Amino acid sequence: MPRNANPGADLATENQRLAAQVQALSGDDYIRREAAPWCDATPEERVAATWRLCALVPWFRSLWPEDVRQRADQPEPLPADSLALLERLKQAGRRE
Repeated sequence: MPRNANPGADLATENQRLAAQVQALSGDDYIRREAAPWCDATPEERVAATWRLCALVPWFRSLWPEDVRQRADQPEPLPADSLALLERLKQAGRRE
């Protein structure tokens, strides 16, 4: 049978694969393993690692299809209530 002859079968297989990933990546043990290298890191080491990861963004974006890049470049505006909440949080941070 050709690969796309039964898209439902492909979807079921993909759903099983994604469910297994969610299971593996959502447990406390996974989070502890991922956080362990950073427990003893200095703030400078953490910032340096963050900058290294940020430098990868253009490469990741280059992997996206054009329509995905366009949507990322033109995100939907935040609802007014979300903007108001963010503004209140920003103002509260300035007062502290």
